[in-house]
Amino acid sequence: MDRLKLNEVDLILVNATALSSGGALTILRQFIAHAALTNKKYIVFAPIEVPLDVHANIIYIEVDTKSWLKRIWWDSFGLKRYIKQHNIESALCISLQNTSVNVDCQQLIYLHQPLPFTTVKYTFNKETIKYFLYKWFYKFFIFLFVTKSTRFVVQTQWMKAALAQSGVAEGNISVFTPDIKLPDGHLNKGPEQAQRLTTEQISFFYPASSLFYKNHLLILDALALLKARQLNQKVRFVVTLTVGDYPVFDEKVQQLELSDTVVYLGVMPYEQVIEHYISADAVLFPSYIETFGLPLAEAGVLGKKIICADLPYSRDVLKGYQGASFLNYQDATKWADEMEFVIGQKIVLNFAPLSFAQCATWKDFFDFI
Repeated sequence: MDRLKLNEVDLILVNATALSSGGALTILRQFIAHAALTNKKYIVFAPIEVPLDVHANIIYIEVDTKSWLKRIWWDSFGLKRYIKQHNIESALCISLQNTSVNVDCQQLIYLHQPLPFTTVKYTFNKETIKYFLYKWFYKFFIFLFVTKSTRFVVQTQWMKAALAQSGVAEGNISVFTPDIKLPDGHLNKGPEQAQRLTTEQISFFYPASSLFYKNHLLILDALALLKARQLNQKVRFVVTLTVGDYPVFDEKVQQLELSDTVVYLGVMPYEQVIEHYISADAVLFPSYIETFGLPLAEAGVLGKKIICADLPYSRDVLKGYQGASFLNYQDATKWADEMEFVIGQKIVLNFAPLSFAQCATWKDFFDFI
């Protein structure tokens, strides 16, 4: 295909200027990988200084929206002005970053921010103030330029229900599951690795960032309870944090004398994360604000024992999976009890892998648009 030009007919606009890191960037990269396989043509308004794969049917326009004011201006005025200045003809604009934009064509919003829709309550303090703003003001920008014809795409049924409760017609909301791809190497693990004895050292793995709602502190409280029970086995709580990422967590580790228990891995390549899933006796996921909870899906596909918060997102993702225990995300005693059950097993618990074969995915998304 020859190089695309901005004035070509039937270009699909993609607003993704804020998807610069973490799970948001994963969404952008998955979108691009699948868009490249279609016969459609795209202009992707992308974050600055983020390397993205080059494809013949995709044009990238970098836009600096690192500050909130810049993002609001771009979504409200900048994109529309750019379209007019370059005489771009488009029948569809896809917003991959939750918020609606001011355009004259059909709009499709990929909504993956749960904060404005969660019913979970949390304490207002210096650590959480940013998320209060997200919850109460972000919703305004999600719906600012929405019309009756605007379509939404979400990742889970619970988000569809929450969006419908906000007044969006159910017929305008579709559910598509993100890609869950594991490195091929995980298939080559021998049974001796999957079923090793766990009589001396037990490993609980929690792959999560330092955000307060990831609820690491609950696990520390549970570990303190386990320590008081004087179990024979050595327990390791393996986290994807580095010292300094979450000072409140670090202080509590010291306060509860858990330095010998907590293992800080820091950020690591995805292949190494998978290795830690495989070697763990159980995967923990006490987070109480999630859209999808990708680690739940990854651990389930690997057939791991999962101990997680009992909330709509986890019930949705792990529906039908036999290896999951759903617990109150505020009850450290319940978590300690379930962790003690895992500790008491003679082998690493393994279950029939979770399957997403029946779920609509990115391929279906592109057929949909």
